Amino acid sequence: MQSVPLAVGQTPLAQRVSSGLVPLRPEAEATALKQEAVAVAGQVAEAYPNDALAYALLGSAYYNTGQSDEAAKHLKRCLELRPDQAEAYGILARITYEKGELDEVVRLCQEALKRGPATPEVLNRLGRALLDLGETEAAVRTLQQAVRLPKPTSESCYLLGQAHMQSGDFAQAKEGFLRAIGLLPDHTQAYFGLSTACLRLGQTEEAGRFREQFLKLEAVDRQDLTDRSAREDTLTGLPMVRETVARTLFGAAQIYSVHEEAGKAAQFFRRSAALDPDNMGYRSALEAFYVQRKEIAEGMKVFQQLTAEQPQATLNHLFLGRLHGRLEQFEAAERCYQRVKELAPGWAEGYRALVELYLRANRKPDQARVLAGKVVELEPSGPHYYLLAVACSRTNDRTGAIEAVKKSLALSPDEAKYQQFFQQLKDKEVP
Repeated sequence: MQSVPLAVGQTPLAQRVSSGLVPLRPEAEATALKQEAVAVAGQVAEAYPNDALAYALLGSAYYNTGQSDEAAKHLKRCLELRPDQAEAYGILARITYEKGELDEVVRLCQEALKRGPATPEVLNRLGRALLDLGETEAAVRTLQQAVRLPKPTSESCYLLGQAHMQSGDFAQAKEGFLRAIGLLPDHTQAYFGLSTACLRLGQTEEAGRFREQFLKLEAVDRQDLTDRSAREDTLTGLPMVRETVARTLFGAAQIYSVHEEAGKAAQFFRRSAALDPDNMGYRSALEAFYVQRKEIAEGMKVFQQLTAEQPQATLNHLFLGRLHGRLEQFEAAERCYQRVKELAPGWAEGYRALVELYLRANRKPDQARVLAGKVVELEPSGPHYYLLAVACSRTNDRTGAIEAVKKSLALSPDEAKYQQFFQQLKDKEVP
């Protein structure tokens, strides 16, 4: 049998995974994927020794395979070339925290915050380090910043509760723990914190209820751990490994694209999409790569391959339909979007794509109207009500169009397009 040539940066074991010719056991596949990530990132750094992002990519790849010392070496090289890389400081802070070097953790987190946006991960790590150092007031201030972010995490709220407990403010601690379970109802340790805070506040009945819930969740956690140990696929954490490696390969694709290595960029955009079939961003980048190069037909071949390899992956059909639509291949695009609907009947995107296809092609207006109604039922939003308004106008349902565009304006009152369409409808200038 003719051998398959190695892809860029692949080890022989990784080749077996990506080719799909020889199935591997989960442990072996996870090992092969990690080897692939490091090999690819290493080749990127070798190709572009003056590109800081190449070293950030290689450092991340090593960190994700548990090689922290090697990761730190490359992350430091990244910062020598570009001291403004906040993400590199963040990963170094993780490595340093694992080593127990708390003062250095604080310094690295503060550098990350100076040079990039405040993120829950960096603020939480800084808060943990400050708590471990006994600097409770500084920890409270840091974690208060974390919970004020637009999308606070349950962990930020839990850590703030811990900080208030450490400072002796049990009422505020209770509030933090309650907020944590509001965001994550099964946060086991937050229930333990609530039980403790309530005891300190003399609220013994509440403390008992929270302790009872803590014990229930702890039993579930123990059982989950036992089940995970008994299941081969989750023992390796294979789904997480695939997602992590996909991120590394996507980063490689981006760097190759910046350096105008189109072939390698295309290879790794596709590989990252194949590894993470639910990732919209990877498919958007893959689509954009071919659209920008005006190679739509070639992009269609790639997505046709992906749909053949992953026929149950909804996003592959969606993006293949989009490419068919760009080439005005109406029937082919329609088939793709119908498949999206079949695979994900509760997702608005398949219905929305069909509506836009019908409206753009000026076909099947009655079906477009019905489908647009389904879109707003599944996901009411300003753009979706506007879509419904346009679909109604195409069937001469002026009343329905006015009602729908009013709803779009109620949700997005400053959108000029909606205002103009509403005025057209009132003036009976229906497009």
